[in-house]
Amino acid sequence: MDAMQDLYLQKLARWQNFMEVFSLPGWEELPDMDLYVDQVVTLVSRYLSLIPQDEKNPLITASSINNYVRLRVMPAPVRKRYGRRHLAYVLMICTLKQSMALTEIQKILPPDLDDEDTKQIYANFVGRINGAIQGFIDQVNAEAARELVEGNEQGCTNLVLHSAVNSVLYKLLTVKLTNLPQPDLSAEAHNNPQEG
Repeated sequence: MDAMQDLYLQKLARWQNFMEVFSLPGWEELPDMDLYVDQVVTLVSRYLSLIPQDEKNPLITASSINNYVRLRVMPAPVRKRYGRRHLAYVLMICTLKQSMALTEIQKILPPDLDDEDTKQIYANFVGRINGAIQGFIDQVNAEAARELVEGNEQGCTNLVLHSAVNSVLYKLLTVKLTNLPQPDLSAEAHNNPQEG
């Protein structure tokens, strides 16, 4: 095995260790108090430490939160304060923005959900993220075992290519699915179903 493959294996092992202990906070673990936007930025950056970020490329800023509100991707704060519901929205938006456009996110995450509907969607989201991690690790390890072997000079490139191709295909699937009609997730729609 060459030095580059060894480096890839070391980085994958470090990332796997990090991912195995990573989990998004559940609804009840989110602060149940009003927060200022800067506090939301700090918490979201901490909760989403899995996503690369630094001072030059922050994951979230106060300006981006204000833009999400202005573009109606999330509910507006109440007297410049953000509650648990807002924090859940920002966590979902920041995570989904890694592979989706805001217009696609708006289709699956309506900004006008009440606390109970937000809690249900957020719990589903957290369950899917936390549940997918081990399957993802297993998939990456299997591909690394196939590619990062003695004599495979293209192993590192093939591993990157495999990841990129899967990313493109999942992105295409997401776009196709979000272009289909989406169910109304608001409590009002559940309480007053229209007859058709």
